[in-house]
Amino acid sequence: MTPTLSIILPTYNEAGNILTLLAELERHVVVPCLDIIVVDDDSPDLTWQIALEYAKTHPAVRVLRRTEDRGLVKAINAGLAAAKAPLVLWMDADLSMPPDRIPALLAAIDAGADVAVGSRYVEGGGDARSVSTHLSVQKLLSKVLSTLGSLMLGCQFRDWSSGFIVLRRELLDGYTLRGDYGEYFIDLIFHLVRKRGARIVEVPYTLTPRIHGESKTATNLWGFVRRGRHYLSTLWRVRFGASTQ
Repeated sequence: MTPTLSIILPTYNEAGNILTLLAELERHVVVPCLDIIVVDDDSPDLTWQIALEYAKTHPAVRVLRRTEDRGLVKAINAGLAAAKAPLVLWMDADLSMPPDRIPALLAAIDAGADVAVGSRYVEGGGDARSVSTHLSVQKLLSKVLSTLGSLMLGCQFRDWSSGFIVLRRELLDGYTLRGDYGEYFIDLIFHLVRKRGARIVEVPYTLTPRIHGESKTATNLWGFVRRGRHYLSTLWRVRFGASTQ
């Protein structure tokens, strides 16, 4: 059967999370034919090998092991190239984005949306990461970015760094995600709204701190500065006329 939904999971050192995530996806996402693509950047902790073993007895799961040209955005692009379904979804693999909210995202598509985004900043959503100074700073910077995004880009959209999204694959025809890390999402949403006229619905969810492994967002002050600079430069480029393809 032709898959109806492709779920792309970019992974790097998620050995402690991947089996739980795959099981939760197959439990909560009930569609006629599911296509789950684990795109692993040759994790030293052998995430790719663990996923391959799981895939042997779960035909909905495929594994792409990438040993060159690695990175989050490139991994998502590789997953999109391999996706077989008319609907595509991607999300973090650290269990911070709950698989049990995917049915709500799909319901928004069934109701007429072109794109459904898991959002922390609409009514019913939240961010539960304030369990340490490091995570509190992440939460604050994310909130500031989303406020700036709405003000600078003039879009009625809240969560500019979500990365939890399902959309009609045809909306990405001729478009390639670009960026170093999560800033790609700013360019993507602006492209979907301004270039494609897509109807986007934000669906509430609560982001939770990861249980296993280390965050890839930033691990020190310099990391926050570097990531923040990339986000701000993307906002500036998109706002002041640079093409979004």
